[in-house]
Amino acid sequence: MTIGIGIIGTGMVARYHAEAIAQTQGVQLVAVCRADPTQATDAAQRFGVPCELSLEAFLTRADLDAVCICTPSGLHAAQTIAAARAGKHVLVEKPLALSLADADVMIAACREQQVVLGVALQRRSDPQFQELHAAISTGELGQIVLGSVSIPYLRTQSYYDSANWRGTWDLDGGGALMNQGIHLVDMLLWLAGDVSEVRAQYGTLARTIEVEDCITVALRFANGAFGSIVATTAAAPGFPHRIEVYGTNGGIQIEGERIVRWATTAGDRLGMDAAVPQAAGAGATPTGISATGHTRIMQDFASAIREQRAPLVPGEEGRRALAVVLAAYASARSGNSEYVSKPTI
Repeated sequence: MTIGIGIIGTGMVARYHAEAIAQTQGVQLVAVCRADPTQATDAAQRFGVPCELSLEAFLTRADLDAVCICTPSGLHAAQTIAAARAGKHVLVEKPLALSLADADVMIAACREQQVVLGVALQRRSDPQFQELHAAISTGELGQIVLGSVSIPYLRTQSYYDSANWRGTWDLDGGGALMNQGIHLVDMLLWLAGDVSEVRAQYGTLARTIEVEDCITVALRFANGAFGSIVATTAAAPGFPHRIEVYGTNGGIQIEGERIVRWATTAGDRLGMDAAVPQAAGAGATPTGISATGHTRIMQDFASAIREQRAPLVPGEEGRRALAVVLAAYASARSGNSEYVSKPTI
């Protein structure tokens, strides 16, 4: 069967979802939804499908089986719940939600309606990272002792000024860590394991926004390992992120979208030259990624619908990274260490 998919929101990230749908066999973009009537004609022309102005009308379309939610983060919860109650499968952009309470209701609503809930944390779909995850899971690095993420990104003031929701607590939910960094937080948790405790400090050093443009977080993993996250959106001209995980038998270093070092006590697993500089990619611009990751996520999402199984990144996994980000913000505000909240459902 052909799965009819609609996109809620028609901004920058919606283009990645539309391209992913076009590249996925057995799915078809049938409509988009945009609340601003002055933009409806333009949206319909750009995406080549009808543009619904009402979420209610959009969700009652007979040709709609699933939705991609590409709206500001503060709208994800209500739209996901509405879609689930309408019997539609949901692929939601990161972050899953802006509170754990909302995330839990979203997960519960999709579970009750027996619809798939996937999160677009697309780096998990990369074959090289999946191979790395499998190796770490089977103990190749030994006991994990240290995990870190560095995110020296650039987002100019014009980026934040381009939409009134950017850089706000209510709709963006945070800055360098919530918006840009949550992808890499997810990767760190996926590779190194759950975080149990955080201690953070943050500030707005270079941009005129409500949220942070610089943050540092000290981590304690549930397995006893230590770690750190440093993130900014004020590092000109923008640099590739780094993820590092070290254990008693070896370690890995990821820069940008490539593993640059994978070495164990048995030898070096890579023939790559770590000295070759990596492109800044998303570090320099929000459009500095390809649609390949979104396409893989979309292909898995479609298969999950057909096979009635969980997707590669279900809502529960999206919640993991969100819990760490929210605990970091709570710590920065209180000045104390914060424990990471676990699911109650």
